[in-house]
Amino acid sequence: MDELFALGFVVLAVGFVLLLWLKRRSETVSDTANDIVDQPSVAIQEADAQSIWPFEPMPMMTDTEVIFFDRLTQAIPECYIFVQVQLSRMIESYSDTASERNFWFNRICRQSVDYVLVDSDAQRILVAIELDDWTHQSRAREKADAKKDKALASAGIAVVRYHAERMPSVEILRAELLAVIEQL
Repeated sequence: MDELFALGFVVLAVGFVLLLWLKRRSETVSDTANDIVDQPSVAIQEADAQSIWPFEPMPMMTDTEVIFFDRLTQAIPECYIFVQVQLSRMIESYSDTASERNFWFNRICRQSVDYVLVDSDAQRILVAIELDDWTHQSRAREKADAKKDKALASAGIAVVRYHAERMPSVEILRAELLAVIEQL
């Protein structure tokens, strides 16, 4: 009986010490987590103070996109062609409240269109053009493309998709794009 009592006492004592240790550890982890949360602001301030940041220029387009761009400029010389245009620079929500407009903005804010044909007035969007390659075959990318197409169609902007592997000639591009533009 005394041995059972002694064993129970040891178990309780170890449990109590373990609880104290866990409590102290959680406070230390919490303090460390707060320090980690605070560190980025210090790091950001230090980074902002640097005279040169670690950036370098990168190409606006891939080699394939440059070839397609060249064909577009030959096919439709009477239009302006913009590349890599964010959807949020092309469309906006007409919702009544700021929270609804923010909701819809967040649905499109990280998406872009490969090319945008704009009328000679430099204001009116005529057509959005996407040049799809093998990366557009994944389920996630198909879903993102559908979302982009839906947003643009909702705003009344036609989207024409071409496959990089089957890039049309200048003549075919002109005929197809003029047909879309004439429907506006």
